[in-house]
Amino acid sequence: MRKFSRKQDESYREAASLLADGMAQDAIDRFREILDEKPNHYSSLIAIGVALIQVQETPSISDPRTEEAFRYLDQAASMDRKNPVPIFNKGVCLRNIGMYEEALETFDQVLAIEKKNPLAVLHKAEINYELERWEESLVLAKLALARDPGLEGSMGWVRNAMKKAGLLDDDGNVIRKVKEEPSEYRSYDV
Repeated sequence: MRKFSRKQDESYREAASLLADGMAQDAIDRFREILDEKPNHYSSLIAIGVALIQVQETPSISDPRTEEAFRYLDQAASMDRKNPVPIFNKGVCLRNIGMYEEALETFDQVLAIEKKNPLAVLHKAEINYELERWEESLVLAKLALARDPGLEGSMGWVRNAMKKAGLLDDDGNVIRKVKEEPSEYRSYDV
């Protein structure tokens, strides 16, 4: 269990609140102050990594802040290899900068740690949709919903994917069902 001083906890909460309120640059400045005092402040490492991507108008792999973000996220991941949170956040950042294949691999790392993580599966489904891998996106969407039915509201793209995969006609009638899930996903257990 990590123990922080009351001042560090309060500083972190303030910085996290700035980030949540959309003031990413102010949050980054606060996280830097925390990390200057305590370079291994786990939560700050993760949050500053996320903030460094969010502050970019158009996130890019060539932006030096991206490299810095990944350095912080990797540092946090190396501190607690059984915690999927920094790896998950790195996957989201990779997706945000358009590195889809790398993001998929990163979400697989999350699932290796936490096999039933519905958000990692949902991100994989959405990335496959963005890559026009319709059937794979639908298999993953079905798996994500089985793990967390509350995700249905964020899956407005599914009907379109079903049409593009040739599963629905233009009137929304089912033409055929999604193929059986690939063996690589069976290990994810519902």
